[in-house]
Amino acid sequence: MGNASQVPKRLVIIDAANCLYRAFFGIPPLRAADGFPTNAVFGFAKMLAKVIREEEPDAVAVVFDPPGGSFRNELYPDYKANRDSQPEDLSAQFPVARELVEAQGIPLLEVAGFEADDLIATLVRHAPREVEVTIVSTDKDLMQLVDERISLLDNVKGVRIGPAEVEERFGVPPERLLDARALAGDASDNIPGVRGIGEKGAARLISEWGDLETLLENAERVKAKRAREALLGQAEEARLSKRLATLRDDVPLPGRFESLALRPPDEEALRAIYRRLGFTQLLESLGSEGAEPDTPPAGVAVEMVTSPADLEKLVGLLAGLERIAVHRIGDEEKGGLVAEPVGLCFALDGDRAAHVTLGTPTLLQRACIPLDEALPLLRPLFESPDSPPWLGRDTKQLQTLLAEKGVRAKLPCFDLEMAAYLADPAGPRTTQTLASQLLGRNLRSWEEVAGRGAKATAAGELPTEVVAEWGAEEVCALRDLEPLLNRRLRDDDLEPLLGEVELPLTAVLSGMERAGVKVDEAVLAELSHEYESELSRIEGRIFDLAGETFQVASPKQLQRILFEKLKLPVIKKTKTGYSTDEGVLVQLSFHHELPGEVLAYRRLAKLKSTYIDALPPLADSTTGRIHPTFHQFGAATGRLSSSHPNVQNIPIRTDEGIRIREAFVAAPGQRMLSADYSQVELRILAHFSGDESLIEAFRSGEDIHRRTAAEVAGITDEQVTREQRDHAKAINFGIIYGSSAFGIANQLGIAQAEAQSTIDAYFARYRGVRRFLDATVEAAKREGFVRTLLGRRRYLPDLTSRNRVLRQAAERMAVNTVIQGTAADLIKKAMVEVSQALEERRLSARMILQVHDELVFEVPDGEEEPLELLVRERMESVHALEVPLVVEIGRGSNWREAH
Repeated sequence: MGNASQVPKRLVIIDAANCLYRAFFGIPPLRAADGFPTNAVFGFAKMLAKVIREEEPDAVAVVFDPPGGSFRNELYPDYKANRDSQPEDLSAQFPVARELVEAQGIPLLEVAGFEADDLIATLVRHAPREVEVTIVSTDKDLMQLVDERISLLDNVKGVRIGPAEVEERFGVPPERLLDARALAGDASDNIPGVRGIGEKGAARLISEWGDLETLLENAERVKAKRAREALLGQAEEARLSKRLATLRDDVPLPGRFESLALRPPDEEALRAIYRRLGFTQLLESLGSEGAEPDTPPAGVAVEMVTSPADLEKLVGLLAGLERIAVHRIGDEEKGGLVAEPVGLCFALDGDRAAHVTLGTPTLLQRACIPLDEALPLLRPLFESPDSPPWLGRDTKQLQTLLAEKGVRAKLPCFDLEMAAYLADPAGPRTTQTLASQLLGRNLRSWEEVAGRGAKATAAGELPTEVVAEWGAEEVCALRDLEPLLNRRLRDDDLEPLLGEVELPLTAVLSGMERAGVKVDEAVLAELSHEYESELSRIEGRIFDLAGETFQVASPKQLQRILFEKLKLPVIKKTKTGYSTDEGVLVQLSFHHELPGEVLAYRRLAKLKSTYIDALPPLADSTTGRIHPTFHQFGAATGRLSSSHPNVQNIPIRTDEGIRIREAFVAAPGQRMLSADYSQVELRILAHFSGDESLIEAFRSGEDIHRRTAAEVAGITDEQVTREQRDHAKAINFGIIYGSSAFGIANQLGIAQAEAQSTIDAYFARYRGVRRFLDATVEAAKREGFVRTLLGRRRYLPDLTSRNRVLRQAAERMAVNTVIQGTAADLIKKAMVEVSQALEERRLSARMILQVHDELVFEVPDGEEEPLELLVRERMESVHALEVPLVVEIGRGSNWREAH
């Protein structure tokens, strides 16, 4: 491979096997409509797009390992002999990845007898010195190539590995890495190394003697007896190991270096691949240019309903169906109440759909029905118990729209997004992806019809025929997906969770969103002024400590102050310099006061911008209240999330955060009532673990943290100090969240050994908890998923990952999901039962907020006592556990007082 006068300046080399392996083990199992596995190639395709977009290379190469072995197997027949066979589902995706690379127009390199790493080393050698090279891989074999112009990129974590990172990881610079690895060996590749010398010992020896040969020549002078004897007896094994680990940089490569220049992809070939594999999101990213004409799938007929008479006929037709599949078409709202749709699409028998065109007649749109005229005709379909069950996608939004117009819809029998979420919380939920995977249909996304972002056309400005055709595709696919997803939910015992909790909850959340919550703008204005003054004070303190003024919010300027002027230790590096994230500043605060002040500044500034200044503009112009949107599938554990605003994230552990709740107030003549489950996750832990001591403590109503401290220390409750109780509390919650001794030590400001000792004492006393944790992880590894008390599933593929960090994180998620997911199930079920009880007892109180384990109500004067009795009764009896559920209730004129 020769050079030319005009050569690229930025070369990206992609280690295909490394990227495909990481995608396969990092992404839950995905399959195309024909059952073909796709998770590895999906991750690979996303990686290609991301790397090209973010790295902006002008030359790219993707390097594959050839079939069969390499020259290393001739040197050492046991090379890589200990590796497990590659999973069949992964092997099947390699040819498709090659096909994808060719369609992208990227050179694909592979040479018989040489590993991909050797080709990469050869490419690096041939690259002119002025070319900056990025190798997309986490393979430590490639780290020997790193220098000032050559780096490795971990594209998943966004971490770049340069000379400093290599030396930090192995204790030697890249140019000495081979010598150190020759001593330490490599278990993953079955490179023997020198038995008795590990990575740290190898680094010390090479740092002392300079290189492997010098070390071996002076082996008798090595002071440590064990290392000396190992070197004298295994010198040839060390030399063999170095030859095996050395990358060849003389592989014969075809073409010239400039042939790697980035070329435009073959979009039609990419479209064909993406459609075949069901990669709807990637298909959308190609845009509409060159796409197939905007027509519905062959055989789908669209009937336009544009007059009240036509709508009456349609209602009669729909009343005779077994199921009514409906889809609302309109622009998405960000906060506030639901905007009026431009159309409603209904699936009919066979491959037919009807589009009810809604709106106000204008010169451009004459054939339509005003929503206020259409809904009285549609009311029986949604309200009557005798009408067929109805289903949709995002049924909560449609219920809100109907309720705003006085139509009280009965509960849907199915919700596409909800069913897909329950089937796999990390899986696809769009109609397009599900239709591709389960029906073999290629549907257009809304973005393909209306455009993206700022360039998107409003739904009401699009041609009615185009909107109707898109809605026909959507609603017919929705109807046909329902039995397939219901069958999966039935097979996985998830039907009760959908029918008894999640679907009824859509109506509860719809009512909460419509009710909204009042905020006192005068309180917010006062807080804004106070926080501005406090920020100014903290800023002045920061300037005093720094000895100069600078932009506190600028990471670059803060880096200069911390690491150049104050000479504080570098904790973590990033692509743009030295990290100043929260974790780094916490560690640096032990060395100097300034990082702690910056943390305080950031926290207060975030509260001010995210809530205090952002809340007033969110108030609806009609109601004068804020209407948060609640998301049922906001977290893999089943917890609700919210947006506009995110009430779940209002901090309650600091005085500044708590004060924000003062601005959430009850309407005139009403009060707020807060009902909060007490220590629900610890009670769930007691239930699942069956630990007699924990169960007895909760049954007797003891202070669980004091009881834990006493049990662990072997003292009476009365002898427990405040510090011991705080330590016990950290351990109790640390068990749930999988905290390590290191994490608990940092939290409590104690030595890691002391934290570990306390953890060990905890498990020695609470043996049932230890058994539960171990059994949960083992069952999850065996089955591939965990279950909550009500049957909610979460798949955790990283439980079998070869990466220790990923595997341990998945083990923590397994335990946390069972406990936190069960808590989420219980609060959701409680919300449904409390809402039903409010209606049965004809109380006017309204549920207006949910924050994790807390429900907030707005209650008229005179109803507080009945409401408190009702809420306590339903929440505490929502599900029988081995320990009692306890609810703490407070009242007040604002949320802070009530909580």
